[in-house]
Amino acid sequence: LRAAAPNMVLPNVHSLGYKAGQSVHRLIEKHQAPEIPSLFEIWEFLKSLPYLYREWWWNLVMQDPVHVLVETTLLLSVLYMLISQRNRDWRQDKNERLQKEEEKALLRQWKQEERVELAPTDIDYGVPQVIVHAVHGRTMDIQQGDDNGQVHTVLNFATNDFLGMSSSTLENDQDGPGVAVKNASREALSKYGCGSCGPRGFYGTIDVHLDLEEAISKFTKTEGAIMYSDGASTVSSTIAAFAKRGDLLVVDDGVYEPILTGVSLSRANVKWFRHNDMDDLRRVLNEIKATDVRLGRKSSDQRRFIVVEGLYKNSGTIVPLAELVALKHEYFYRLIIDESFSFGTLGDTGRGVIEMSGKRYMYDADIVTISLENALGSIGGVTVGNEEVVDHQRLSGAGYCFSASCPPFTASAAIQALSQLESRPELLRRLNEIRVYFHKRLSAEMNGVVPQVLVVTSDEKSPIVFLEVSENAEAVLKDKSLPDDASLLEAVVQECLQNGVAMVSTARHAQDESMGNELPLPAIKLTLSTVHTKKDIDECLSTLRMAVQNVFCL
Repeated sequence: LRAAAPNMVLPNVHSLGYKAGQSVHRLIEKHQAPEIPSLFEIWEFLKSLPYLYREWWWNLVMQDPVHVLVETTLLLSVLYMLISQRNRDWRQDKNERLQKEEEKALLRQWKQEERVELAPTDIDYGVPQVIVHAVHGRTMDIQQGDDNGQVHTVLNFATNDFLGMSSSTLENDQDGPGVAVKNASREALSKYGCGSCGPRGFYGTIDVHLDLEEAISKFTKTEGAIMYSDGASTVSSTIAAFAKRGDLLVVDDGVYEPILTGVSLSRANVKWFRHNDMDDLRRVLNEIKATDVRLGRKSSDQRRFIVVEGLYKNSGTIVPLAELVALKHEYFYRLIIDESFSFGTLGDTGRGVIEMSGKRYMYDADIVTISLENALGSIGGVTVGNEEVVDHQRLSGAGYCFSASCPPFTASAAIQALSQLESRPELLRRLNEIRVYFHKRLSAEMNGVVPQVLVVTSDEKSPIVFLEVSENAEAVLKDKSLPDDASLLEAVVQECLQNGVAMVSTARHAQDESMGNELPLPAIKLTLSTVHTKKDIDECLSTLRMAVQNVFCL
């Protein structure tokens, strides 16, 4: 063995082990019988270990001194950093410690000055603040800042409860979908309690979470689904899970805030194309292709995604998916599409713009995100796709890994809402009837206002209606000294609210202009739902017409 040692990879380690083995062997030879060695013999053996170690170390120094020098330097550096960082107390640094006079001055200032309120009440928001006390489907109970605590009931055209899943009943229907959803929620609350106790991967997964993933995967005909605890974080986490630094995102500049957050978190390279402009998208893709040729780069060298919404929250427009998918296949990109507002509202069975356009999940649309907080009236969101898409997010989706999973009763509510969507096709038919009636009455009731002063910029198939100030409005107005469009539309919405109709003004957008996308223009936003009646539509448009005439001085 000694003769073979010099030819070994680690001769010194072998030598040390060999000598230690010899000592143990000699100790055992002296005691062939099963007797316990004496304390003196054990002590002699322990005393020989430092000698053996010293001999091994010296042999190592003689054979490879550079190796010993490097290892010793690294070991001493590590020990120094551990000891110095542990023992150092920044509070003992004389240059960082406060003097006695400075401490007294700070204490005196803290005692003399009053503490700042946690929620300041003197902030000027520019418009009266609205407190929503309760939502009852087609109506809501609100309190305004200048109402002296009085609560008013107004028509609700401001929330995204498209199918009435959050409402108790539909008109003349005592067994509406909202009743079934609430009953399912109560049963789950009684069975599971409220919270889920942790993230999905750490004691936070309940059987109803898995049941929902299976149900929505089956409904969308995909291989799998993954549930997030928040609708907005679904698309934000999904984008950031797949796109990393060095990857490429080609994004519509009309997307809403959660997508912008996901784009920012991904740290990927971003190219923007004009909203719903497929010619501009082709231009951007051609520029990227030309850059690849110039740099000698293959398209497969980086992951590339096109990111869009099915139904855009900030404009009410619908993505031209057929043209987009053709470009996606032509240039070999993956498609991430957010169906949060189109799911349950578009398509023959409510499967969204993918169904409406005759396209396929997992082939034409690689990654699809869906919020459960709109048409399904619950909380959370899901991402559907193939098995790889889903499994990857269970370890890389920040909202899935680090956020507490949503309460089990919200998953039960979503399961029941999905069942109602499947079993009650009349919900979609009614939503379409309300939508058609609204646009029909808009032309009649708002004669002289639309399109002369206000123009509809949203898609007619969308349950989200946007009204912007017309480019020709100035020629119609009598008073040419009116304020900017944002102030005018804000005043219209406030007057409608005073007269019993709640809608939304998008005039005060607070998006980050540094992202590179364009901010949406000021507009009035109305959301249609199956719980609305034709009488509600008539009252809404009549109130809106009077408010526009008063504010615009028509």
